[in-house]
Amino acid sequence: MTGDLPPTIPEYFSGKNIFVTGGTGFIGKVLLEKLLRSCPDVGKIFLLIRSKKGKSPAERVTALTDIPLFDLLKEQHPENLKKMVPVVGDVNELDLGISEEDRKTLVEEVNVVYHIAASVRFDDPLKDAIIMNTRGTREAVKLSKQLKHLEVFFHFSTTYCHTDKEVIDEVMYPPFADWRDAIEIAEKADPHIVDVFSNKYMHPFPNTYTFAKRLAEHVVHDYCDGQIPSIILRPSIVINTMLEPVSGWIDNFNGPVGILVASGKGIMRSVYADPEVIADYVPCDVLIKGALIATWSKKP
Repeated sequence: MTGDLPPTIPEYFSGKNIFVTGGTGFIGKVLLEKLLRSCPDVGKIFLLIRSKKGKSPAERVTALTDIPLFDLLKEQHPENLKKMVPVVGDVNELDLGISEEDRKTLVEEVNVVYHIAASVRFDDPLKDAIIMNTRGTREAVKLSKQLKHLEVFFHFSTTYCHTDKEVIDEVMYPPFADWRDAIEIAEKADPHIVDVFSNKYMHPFPNTYTFAKRLAEHVVHDYCDGQIPSIILRPSIVINTMLEPVSGWIDNFNGPVGILVASGKGIMRSVYADPEVIADYVPCDVLIKGALIATWSKKP
């Protein structure tokens, strides 16, 4: 840092320890790569990883980086791969399923939390969507409030948890249900009864994903407001990277990606659609740059 100038983004992240849920997913991988490559002096990055039969957490982290997305990082800062530290746990479990020993480490060392983990399936049973996307967010925030050196809690939401709005402002909209009641229903009510009444309970939301993510925003707002610094980011449909570190990289065919790939390959040459409809996509690398800028701007 020079004189009285504020720190640059790489300078801000220098020595900062990060905790990431959902780091093994599409957005999570792009976040990890960008932090380790563009902020080379970042501290440790703790990754919440579910235990998997036949593979140790360390082996899962190694497999995570064995893809073209991390090739440029391996050329420029290969030593930074060692900064990723697996933390065994599960967003579906209370207290994130983290051991007491790992929890103590996080409490003492973490500065920034990125909560990305979520089920993006539209057809999940309501019980499962609430446990993963709403209660999981509550557990992530509860942990964050214990962290002694927390500077930012960052929650990845979605524009489409506001399907009742044509224009979405940077405000908190009133909830359609109380997230506390929703979690209690998911934990205690008969799953069949929950399924039967799902459509009525979720109205006017089109699916369990958008409903549970809307509730999750209010979890963050209610738990963090005035207590810990927090950010809620609402991206639209996240697609492949535009430029960094590999142009066009993606690891799934969710949403519109199948159409984009088929068009790019020349397999699909025309689409029957309304010409006035906007293709509301955001490249993943653009999203992650925005997330890091937002984190930096929220710094103490």
